[in-house]
Amino acid sequence: MKFAASKTLKRAGASALVASFMLTATGCGYIYEQPTTIIYSASDGQMANLGNEDVQLRNIMVISSGEAEEGRLLGTILNQTDENATVTLAFPTETVTVDVEANSEVRLEDEDQATTLAETGANPGMTLMDVEVSSNVTDESTTFNVPVLDGSHDEYAPYLPNAASASASASEEADR
Repeated sequence: MKFAASKTLKRAGASALVASFMLTATGCGYIYEQPTTIIYSASDGQMANLGNEDVQLRNIMVISSGEAEEGRLLGTILNQTDENATVTLAFPTETVTVDVEANSEVRLEDEDQATTLAETGANPGMTLMDVEVSSNVTDESTTFNVPVLDGSHDEYAPYLPNAASASASASEEADR
């Protein structure tokens, strides 16, 4: 009987060892970061936060046809505070400000919020390096890179500065 009890203990110990090895080997660990918890920009633009996410910039990008051409700023700016915010974006070529009411958002794609840079400062496919963003409701500023895209994608073509006049000119040429 003594021999049988010892055999059972050995099997239980071996089973526990195999089970702990399997849990470790299959990635079921305590320190594994789940990919679904990683925050990233899911579109072509970039994001930035000010304060404790009091002011959030989402999907920020510039649509332009060239470095020395006008560029349309696109994206959404959210103000999660109880006071009106003035958000300042310092681009390499100029500085723009956007007013965002308390607990609301501004969608720069909307025509009444259209914000245009006189000169982009980078060709499409490049990024505007070190764009500094700040706000009057936070004590922080941050710097992030903003991509410059052209109108080759259908969803961005309507936002290309002078796109309407360029398509009207092309239409007039075709009629002649």
